[in-house]
Amino acid sequence: MTVQQPTVAAPEAHEVTHEFVDLTPGLAEKWLGHNLGNRHLRRQKVQQYAQDMRSGNWQTSGQSIQFDWEGRLIDGQHRCEAVIESGVTVRVLVVRGLDPRSREVIDTGAKRTGGDALRFAGFTQDPTVLAAVARIADARESGYLKTAMATSIPTLSNSDIIAWAELNPDVSSAILLARRTGKSINIQPSVWAYCLYELEKVGANAAVEFAESIADMRLDGKGDPRRVLLDIFHRAATGQRRKPGIAEAIYIVFRAWNAWVSGVTLNQIVPGKSNTEGNEIPKLQAVSVPTTGGSAT
Repeated sequence: MTVQQPTVAAPEAHEVTHEFVDLTPGLAEKWLGHNLGNRHLRRQKVQQYAQDMRSGNWQTSGQSIQFDWEGRLIDGQHRCEAVIESGVTVRVLVVRGLDPRSREVIDTGAKRTGGDALRFAGFTQDPTVLAAVARIADARESGYLKTAMATSIPTLSNSDIIAWAELNPDVSSAILLARRTGKSINIQPSVWAYCLYELEKVGANAAVEFAESIADMRLDGKGDPRRVLLDIFHRAATGQRRKPGIAEAIYIVFRAWNAWVSGVTLNQIVPGKSNTEGNEIPKLQAVSVPTTGGSAT
């Protein structure tokens, strides 16, 4: 007797279609009405998308808004919410007729980072560091990281990272200088690159001398601000002190720079323990050639 082996029934065939659609806020609301059992809404992601749409940085891509064969929205809720929030109509690719089970594998791939986006946009020189510098610069320009103990940095969309890089091409020299000197100082590459970019704005030649003299340990004796800076990061790297955060590292570098270019000695650079008066990250002093002179603590 022949025993028939069990088989798995083939899924019902459904036609899968695709088309480009101008997604208006009204249509987005309608589509979200079919958003049953979708993912938890991430407001920060919606705000990023909405900002890109308002600023004109939103680009139509191959990433589609997807409906299953029962008409339910299975991918695209964040884009729909962003269209409503921004009030902007955008062109999107829409795919319909998918197996409802396909929602289980949506977004399981690796997320594209800011560095990835820069690389695809043609920024091949240290794109990961460049993306981090863009985030730090944007945070500073937006009023964040004002004091040494500040920790909040807003998320920057990949489109905004690319836009910042396009508007600030001179940052490349600072990144090269940071790569050349940062390892000897034990400072985070992106923070050092950001600091050097700002230093170059107020004294390009002096910024190079500042960085290279610290890395090469061409320093003066006790009270040299560069020596104080180097000691802080070396002790942090060897576990002898707490590692400075992004804002504190900027504070240390800017304080050391201002003292160095003014010819003022420093014995220590120690910010307070909270965001109190006196902890503000200082404005940089412009200079071409450093001088020597007085003292400070």
